Amino acid sequence: MIELKIVVPISFKLESLKNRNIINNQMKKLSLLFIFFIAVVHFTQAQTKVESIEVMGNTYTVSKEFPQEIIGKYLYEGKGEPIILLNNDGTGLFQPHMNDPIKIRFWIDCDEQGTIRKRVGSEERYQYTLLIQYMDGNNGNYPVGKYDLMGVMVLKDLGRVSIYGERYKPLK
Repeated sequence: MIELKIVVPISFKLESLKNRNIINNQMKKLSLLFIFFIAVVHFTQAQTKVESIEVMGNTYTVSKEFPQEIIGKYLYEGKGEPIILLNNDGTGLFQPHMNDPIKIRFWIDCDEQGTIRKRVGSEERYQYTLLIQYMDGNNGNYPVGKYDLMGVMVLKDLGRVSIYGERYKPLK
């Protein structure tokens, strides 16, 4: 049996270890860069999208990120028609008195950073402003594409949310 002995100089082993450390450091840097990139993308997507819409000569900054307390079906005097329906996706219905419901799109008034504007009367009562757009108006007062403003009053002391003071839903 023949025995072969390979002799590796020490300097070669040290050089190999240095290269391995350099590669490990570079991989760590790349990993941190990748994590940072993912965090930036996530943060950017998590921000509220703000739009600017002109209504009656004024420019409003609005968003489709709604407080859940305003979403739902509002009944006339809490009992029935005419109704207003506000869905999570910014669509809904507005029913004028003695008419069929009209499809609407809506946004909520906010500042340029997406913070919702809220007018506070007291801790128990405050109001949001919605910007609505009629999508299939059926008479001269509500033409397709027209924008309007709609106040939504949260009345915690009464346990309800009200639109136009006559249409409301229970506060959840």
